[in-house]
Amino acid sequence: MKGISGNRTIDAYARIGSVGGAQPAARPDAASTTAAPNPSAQVSISSRARDMATEAAEQTVDVAKVDALRQRIAEGGFSIDPQHIAAQMMQQLA
Repeated sequence: MKGISGNRTIDAYARIGSVGGAQPAARPDAASTTAAPNPSAQVSISSRARDMATEAAEQTVDVAKVDALRQRIAEGGFSIDPQHIAAQMMQQLA
């Protein structure tokens, strides 16, 4: 059946007509969406993760180095070597 407008969506809507008895979807109440805490859930942190957190907390920022890098970036003299970065990351993981 070919429609009048040539647009199948509009023609289908016109054939259906209005949907008078439709109600908007009800919103769930807040009480039903909050889950009760699960007492059996456990979280554990590995010793390596603890060591990494301790190392990070003990490190200090070299302000002079940061300022020198900031100046090199501003002057356009700072370049990034992705091969060097990847090598350093692999060395730290080993």
